[in-house]
Amino acid sequence: MKTAFHYLVRVKVLRLKSPGRVDFLEYEDKFEQENPLEARKEAFRVYQEYLEAWLAANQVAYSSEEQARADLRNKGMAPLVKFGTREVDFTDAFGCGLGVFLVIDRPSADYIVENHEGDECLIHGFGGMGWADDPKSIMSALVHEYWYYMHYKYDTGDLKRVVSFYEYDIAQAEPGTILETLFNWSGFNKPYSAPFQENVFSRAENEILAQLMKSGECNQVEFKPSLLFNHKTGKGGISIKGIIAKTICAFLNTNGGILFIGISNKSEIQGLQYDYSLSAGKSPRDFFQLEFDQMLEHFLSLAVKSSVSGQFYQCGGKDLFLVTVLPSKHRPIFLNGQEGKEFYVRTELSSRHITDIEEIANYCIDTWTS
Repeated sequence: MKTAFHYLVRVKVLRLKSPGRVDFLEYEDKFEQENPLEARKEAFRVYQEYLEAWLAANQVAYSSEEQARADLRNKGMAPLVKFGTREVDFTDAFGCGLGVFLVIDRPSADYIVENHEGDECLIHGFGGMGWADDPKSIMSALVHEYWYYMHYKYDTGDLKRVVSFYEYDIAQAEPGTILETLFNWSGFNKPYSAPFQENVFSRAENEILAQLMKSGECNQVEFKPSLLFNHKTGKGGISIKGIIAKTICAFLNTNGGILFIGISNKSEIQGLQYDYSLSAGKSPRDFFQLEFDQMLEHFLSLAVKSSVSGQFYQCGGKDLFLVTVLPSKHRPIFLNGQEGKEFYVRTELSSRHITDIEEIANYCIDTWTS
């Protein structure tokens, strides 16, 4: 019988092809065995080889996972990197990453989060690969993975670990049972500011992002002034989150895209201070990140997090939030609206709500079965 899940090692490359046009490129290797634990071990072995190749291209030697992350963040991207027999061009690239993914083949209705065949969970990685630098998201994915091992009674070998982990939206650390990875969980049993918030873009990446902002809104680029602050009422509102979610849903169902939160519809950089004003004494960035996570979970699904990544980005001394959305590869994504499921696609300058069932069916057939 086919196993309930398999693993992927994936290299992601976002490349600026022309002003306002981004290519979302992915290169992946699949690992599937009768014993999924062996497939997992092989995936991590290849991940390690690829990480060392990436460092070597930057003329840096591997010493540890933490040092590798820091070196790659500081060095930027080498133009060409050879991963095994595959050579990848990183010219004009930004938001790149490397990750290990769990891919669900036999979804279980018993899990607390709705799963579909083909859903992916990032269990380890670095760079702009989903939420690779967000310990909370990685912990959730690893707990998810362990649950599937237990549900289907697969062997976990000697990799089982219980980690005391503090999620910044709860009062105290709680134990989580996971399978061991290369990530160091030391110190995450007490309050912390998420390390992914400290990411720094290289000069080349800053230039590319500046070009995208200068080019303005288009099929793959959208500006939004805030995540939850309603500029008409001066208060926070879930309806504003819904507008953000519609844009993400449309990007997922079309060609992917880049969403800048903190830029007005007139392309004025205003920052996130309006959203931050609602934080009520909490760390503004932690507050914003939690609100963004809750928006994804409420309007879409945590399953989309393998295709949606968010990162704070400073421009002119002001915080922006950069959301990168990869096109959904396997299935259509529906938004949880007030009256049920809603379907959105991206047109040249906006997100279009399709309501006609026949039009939705034809679009899905053309997009995901060709």
